[in-house]
Amino acid sequence: MKSLIRISLLISAAFTACAPTARFEETEATGMIWFKGVTHTHARPGETDTTVQAAAMWYKERGYRFLVITDHDTVVFPAAFTEMEDSSFLPIPGEEITAIGGGIDVEISGLNIRKSVPRVTGESVPAALSRSIALVREQGGVPVYNHPNYQWRLGAMDIAAVEDCRLFELFVGFPGVNNEGDSLHPGMEQAWDSLLTAGKRLYAVASDDAHVYRRLSADLPNPGRGWVAVLARRLDAAEILSNLDRGLFYSSTGVVIERLRVSSRRIEITVRDAGDSRFVTEFIGPAGRVLKRTADNPAAYTLSGPETYVRARITDEQGRRAWIQPVFVNR
Repeated sequence: MKSLIRISLLISAAFTACAPTARFEETEATGMIWFKGVTHTHARPGETDTTVQAAAMWYKERGYRFLVITDHDTVVFPAAFTEMEDSSFLPIPGEEITAIGGGIDVEISGLNIRKSVPRVTGESVPAALSRSIALVREQGGVPVYNHPNYQWRLGAMDIAAVEDCRLFELFVGFPGVNNEGDSLHPGMEQAWDSLLTAGKRLYAVASDDAHVYRRLSADLPNPGRGWVAVLARRLDAAEILSNLDRGLFYSSTGVVIERLRVSSRRIEITVRDAGDSRFVTEFIGPAGRVLKRTADNPAAYTLSGPETYVRARITDEQGRRAWIQPVFVNR
């Protein structure tokens, strides 16, 4: 009997030794650089205090490399916008699309579309969203779930039930969108982790949703509060948005990432030095559990346990943040 147990243990050990090793999914990023941009903001006269050209100039003068103006239910791509394109700045057409599911209005952005997407009505929120997303994809565009916690319109279960949309707004600069949730509703980071833990591949966007450019106040929807930085080889709409859709970006409210390296077993993040500012990096895994917290720069995490994904959140002394997209684990 003891011999049989010993043989069984030896076989088990041999099997374990030969079993595939867990590895982070790696993406080839040679030759890629960061392109800073905004995927959701407004400029229509009447619902903002600006014009398309003035809004585009606001972003261009501040070093943004691409901009999608997403006015409600209309594609924004006038000549005044396109004429601003040069080697440093890329205007991209887009639209904030309304869908009505079960009597509830929900909104998505359609990035890099040329025709307005008609308003869809469905018997449920997932049904209406699915049709709107399909119409964006038919044009070769990229869809984004907009401000899910605004008026608590779009829950994690709705997102879980929809296919073919991999982007959602984690942070929106518009006051009252409930990024942090409340006592009855999860914040967007908590919802994100619940979906990731359940196996959903989802990437988090930060955006402005700006409507007011001429008066600055914490109570007003001003520009400059949330943005993304996408890895790409060139400033090209198709490449920028394809890589956004693949999760090759980080989102930020002010923290700037210099370098992100992912190898088979290690994630390393270098934050741009901002004088005396200090940063705390948290590596987060399934169920939102903080796997490691460090003030090191670069900050690094080594794959060590049963993680199915690892993402990172970097916070500076002023409360500004950057979010690194989840790196998934192959076993």
